[in-house]
Amino acid sequence: MGYRPSCRSCRHCTPGNGVEMGWCQLRRLAIHPDLASEVWCHHWMAPTKPLPVLAEGVRPQPVRQDRQLALSELLN
Repeated sequence: MGYRPSCRSCRHCTPGNGVEMGWCQLRRLAIHPDLASEVWCHHWMAPTKPLPVLAEGVRPQPVRQDRQLALSELLN
């Protein structure tokens, strides 16, 4: 499922399942699981994407700070 604004895809909401209600942590409201994909409030925030897991002993490549972005190819 994508990050379409709904309580089901909100960082602040804990989704329920077919039996139990979901929960909005900001508004402290129970959310019915049938409605969670249809309703949302202005506090909606997409959940953060998980970071990749690095294998033990593997070091990430350092980020070069002096690198210029090549935008000219996009503007032509």
